[in-house]
Amino acid sequence: MHSMMRYPIALLLLLLMASCQARTLTLDASGSGDARTLSSAISLASPGDAILIQPGNYGGALVDRSVTISGTPQARLDGSLVISAPGCKISDLVVQVSGKDPAIVLLSQDNLLVRCTVAGTTMGIRANGENNTVLESRIDSALGLEFFGAKSRVLNSTFRGDVGISMNGTSENTVKGCQILTGQGVLVESSTKNRIEENDFSGSGFGVVLTRSSGNEVFRNNLSGAYLSSIDVADSSGNNLVGNRMTGGKLGISLRRSSKNNLTENVCQKMERAGIYGDRASGNHLANNVLLEDGNGILLSGSAENLLQSNNASRNTYGISLRGSIDNVLRNNTLKANAYNLRIDAGESSSASLAASRHDFFVQDIDDSNLVDGRPICYLVGKANLAAPSDCGFLGIISCQNIEVANLTISNSSAGVLAVNSTACRIENSSFSQAERGVYLLDCTNWSVGSCRAADCQTGFMASESAHGRFEKDYALNCPGEGFRADGAQNLTWERCEEEACARGLAIHGSRLCIVESCTTNGNEEAGIDLTSSHQCSLEGNEAFYNYRGIHLTGSNSCALVNNNASRNRRDGISLEQLSDARVENNTARGNAQGVFVQSSKKLAIEGNNLSENSQYGLRMSSSGGNVTENSFFKNQIAGANLVDCTASFLYHNIFRDNGIQNAADNGANRWDAGAAQGGNYWSDHKVSGNPSNVPRQIPSKGVDRYPFQDPGGWR
Repeated sequence: MHSMMRYPIALLLLLLMASCQARTLTLDASGSGDARTLSSAISLASPGDAILIQPGNYGGALVDRSVTISGTPQARLDGSLVISAPGCKISDLVVQVSGKDPAIVLLSQDNLLVRCTVAGTTMGIRANGENNTVLESRIDSALGLEFFGAKSRVLNSTFRGDVGISMNGTSENTVKGCQILTGQGVLVESSTKNRIEENDFSGSGFGVVLTRSSGNEVFRNNLSGAYLSSIDVADSSGNNLVGNRMTGGKLGISLRRSSKNNLTENVCQKMERAGIYGDRASGNHLANNVLLEDGNGILLSGSAENLLQSNNASRNTYGISLRGSIDNVLRNNTLKANAYNLRIDAGESSSASLAASRHDFFVQDIDDSNLVDGRPICYLVGKANLAAPSDCGFLGIISCQNIEVANLTISNSSAGVLAVNSTACRIENSSFSQAERGVYLLDCTNWSVGSCRAADCQTGFMASESAHGRFEKDYALNCPGEGFRADGAQNLTWERCEEEACARGLAIHGSRLCIVESCTTNGNEEAGIDLTSSHQCSLEGNEAFYNYRGIHLTGSNSCALVNNNASRNRRDGISLEQLSDARVENNTARGNAQGVFVQSSKKLAIEGNNLSENSQYGLRMSSSGGNVTENSFFKNQIAGANLVDCTASFLYHNIFRDNGIQNAADNGANRWDAGAAQGGNYWSDHKVSGNPSNVPRQIPSKGVDRYPFQDPGGWR
């Protein structure tokens, strides 16, 4: 009897267990399933049940119990799917929303979306809950996915639209193996410990953005396209950016007002501005990165105390640039085949608050473990009484005294020799090529540069805000800027220097008391010797041939031009504009378009010059005044002297012989003789008797020489 009773009890238990097993409900718009709408199907389901959606278009729904929802091909929801219950699984479903609401809202935790296609006009997925997963899905929306909850994952999914993923005030989320083909990729704000790994990005805005965020990991992503910045780190600290590869766009990785981030083993290639860019960045570690074919491999602006270690910068315009930055440390970096390997300067004025003096911007900790084209960087700070190594690939002399430099050969640098705030330094017998500046001296005193050569540099030799220095027997060739340049300098001397085939030969700007003596400047696109706002300078015994202008002075007062030969230039031999108190004496200006050209100048003394055989005028003066005496005007094709709107000029004891259309012309109130005793000028087209005679010579179209001479030089 007892054994017979056991069978009905066992059968009853089996029936009870079967009644508790999960069911699969069918959603079918035709009515052949369990429900016609998703909401109805959910209301029929118990936790753990499954809903299978047959082909057709259905409205959205609130999922308020833990169920599995699967779509068949051509099954689609036209409305939001809001999941408030935990542990739901949504798979193989198309969800599309045309309004402002998100297509899918995850209010709860532990949900899984797999192989779904999501399209929302405004937003694809909003994830408020924690520990949710989006797997192998496609999201096409203005904003693909926005995380507010933590510890969620987006894996192997594809995003298209304006913004791929946004994280705001969250942590410990993972984005891995995704294709993010949006204008902006992943935006992380005020969030920590998130991981963005092994994704492919392509877009035109920003790839990955970390804003006010810390402790995030950005690993082994590929970013390409036309990004403004592939990875942008703003106001953030303690993030790890490792093994990412960036190609194209303006910036690879940018650090803006960010500190203590780790950038390691990243590759940045063909970035228009910089591979790695720091703006007011501090205490960051940049190590083992590869920078190829960028505008700047690494560019730090207004940045301090960063460590650059074992980076490789090749074939960039600038390898490493430190601009307006202080106290950075460089170790074991390799710079190779860059147009300019290393650049260090004071940067923009916005960096001024970072340092007490602009000299501080050149105080960097750079040792000889750093290599430029296989040779060490020699960066001397605060040294005295030593000789620089002769094998340097770059030489910096910062706040030093009595440094000897000789026998260097340096190319492809922002400055072959960079000397700042240093005294009594001597640079000799060295050669510089393809540099921005062959030699650059800033705020230096009592220095000399001798017997050096600069070829194919932007500027061959430059002295800025420097004093009591000397260039002697230096040579500059084929410089797109200037062969020699001085800015804000005082008491500099150029002696027996040579320059040719540059934009400008020797350019002196905003300087005083400079001497240019026995120099040669030939074949320049603009002026051979060019002084701008530079006063009390002396130019003596120089040669300026085959330039656009031979010698050109603008706004430079109280200068003396003596015994120079400015001939065969395309426009003017000597040009004086907007200045006063110039002495132009015993110069030769032959075979130019104009021998001497004067514009808006006064108190001139033009004396003893040979102004002959020019294709237009020997002397052309406009709105100017001065004394013109003892000059020779021979065979100029239009006129010997031509005065336009000039007053109070005094012209006498000049020789006008065989000039073309007319020997002279004047439409102003000027004097052409010094009275009966001293006489006037000699005119080959006005034959008289007596030295001087009293037979006046009319000057077209106004003026008269009352006492012309019978003989050339008859006044002597």
